[in-house]
Amino acid sequence: MSVNRHENHLKGQQSPYLKQHANNPVDWYPWSGEALERAKKEDRPLLISIGYSSCHWCHVMEKESFEDPETARIMNENFVSIKVDREERPDLDSLYIKAVSAMTGRAGWPLTVFATPEGIPFYGGSYFPREESFGLPSFKKVLRAVGSAYAKEKSMVSQVTGDIERMLRERHSAQEGELNEESLDMAFEAARVYFDGAFGGFGGAPKFPHAMFLDFLLAYYRRTGKAGALEMVTKSLSAMAKGGVYDHLGGGFHRYSVDERWEVPHFEKMLYDNALLAALYAEAFSETGDVFFREVSLETIGYMLREMKGPEGGFFASQDADSSGEEGSYYLWDARELRDALGDGAESFMRLYSVTEEGNHEGRNTLRLAALSEDTPAPEHTGRLKEALLKLRRERKPPETDQKIIAAWNGLALTALANASVVFERADLLEEAKKSASYLLSALAAPDGSLKRYTLDRVSVGKGLLEDYALMGLGLLSIYKASSEKRWFDEALKITGRMVALFHDGTTGLFFDAGADQEKLFVRERDLFDNDLPSGNSAAARLLMNISRLTGNESYASMAGSILRSIDGTIEDPVLHGNFFYALEEFLGKKK
Repeated sequence: MSVNRHENHLKGQQSPYLKQHANNPVDWYPWSGEALERAKKEDRPLLISIGYSSCHWCHVMEKESFEDPETARIMNENFVSIKVDREERPDLDSLYIKAVSAMTGRAGWPLTVFATPEGIPFYGGSYFPREESFGLPSFKKVLRAVGSAYAKEKSMVSQVTGDIERMLRERHSAQEGELNEESLDMAFEAARVYFDGAFGGFGGAPKFPHAMFLDFLLAYYRRTGKAGALEMVTKSLSAMAKGGVYDHLGGGFHRYSVDERWEVPHFEKMLYDNALLAALYAEAFSETGDVFFREVSLETIGYMLREMKGPEGGFFASQDADSSGEEGSYYLWDARELRDALGDGAESFMRLYSVTEEGNHEGRNTLRLAALSEDTPAPEHTGRLKEALLKLRRERKPPETDQKIIAAWNGLALTALANASVVFERADLLEEAKKSASYLLSALAAPDGSLKRYTLDRVSVGKGLLEDYALMGLGLLSIYKASSEKRWFDEALKITGRMVALFHDGTTGLFFDAGADQEKLFVRERDLFDNDLPSGNSAAARLLMNISRLTGNESYASMAGSILRSIDGTIEDPVLHGNFFYALEEFLGKKK
């Protein structure tokens, strides 16, 4: 079939990311039986490209390769090409990113996977450039080499796919661990090893917030009184909120810092990061009384309500890193702009927010809060200057917003709003949580408790995954605990029952990421990492524990314990299992 720039199989898809590629000259398919059947019929390998709408390097690879007619020709003649939105299908993303990481030692987005017609991967990588650079081969060179290998070296491909499939299956048969406080002490000791004592956070560049692991350390401090745990939390939270990774004008956090000092962020903003961090700063304020943490939490919630909330309730997924074709241009400032905008207040403001003539990022500046000094402007004066800059910034072309309203991520937002309403004694935040929860239930939930993955433009898409059920259930329980209104508990109970029916495997006793009513992949995925957001399993354990304690349902408590034991037997990097350790704190603490 001939394909022009205005026709490929992504036409009519709901995902904003897939829509971005609907006019590429590549003959893209969405993940579908049609694509797999064509690959089998024609004995072609699959080229599976995974990304998301606010991903900077996804945009780069599209412009360099997927909009290039010659690259598209090679792809169309040799592969069946599939585009996947990782936010729409996190189960596929998790499965393939593990496979690519095992094959190459690293993986990220855009993720490029070459697989058999059955979907079993045999080669992959992340971003491939148009021309050879960064020590990477050109994408066209990769395409030709992989196409040739698949056609001429089937035995090698078969060996690799066998090894990958075996490796992925073995991940699900790990030995169960023991649930005791030694695991929590081990995680605390690991935190001290990984902790950056100079700049806060864990590890070096790029540096991520790791909100869930900090949440665990706060809970660990509350139980043990070990000051080192609290110090790691407060130093990290202070450094992040003073750095360029925080939006000092509009509130909210960018995705991560490209440097170890939190100065220059990767500029996309994700709902899940902001929901997790808003809740964490509220908890840190509750523990320490530090009003700076209170301000950051409320400013982040203010950002979510102002820029990420849909008109009917529910929160959008993300805001792009790019605007006007340049990453971060919406958020960066040069000294001249500030002097023109702020007049007499410019110099003191520039000192306070570390603005220099040369800038700290490609000649411009991220705003970073410096140490306070005697000439620091009064708070009310600083507030006026920030408002003036925010007004000026709104005249720029803003980043695009991905308006998918994703069940799991909105569950985190409900929890943040409900918990903050209690900590800050703000009834208005609880009302916002209720309004959003009502909308989410009407848009995403069926009467039996079944959930859709997301809604966009009044169309609900995809079957909910384990993380959707678990995090939505926890969000509704948070509203119940803040309001004592039984409606929210009843809805959480219904979702929990449906979650068990769909995701719990009676034979193995395990919970899987995709439900029994969903398509069968070559491996049934079970992602146990608390990486960007809580894993479906750790979140399910917390939901089952909470429901068990409220209802006396011992079978739910037993399931929660089984989940936690199965995770404990797999842990290699404690920092990537923060929600598991938090759940284990809850599990052991309430058993005493």
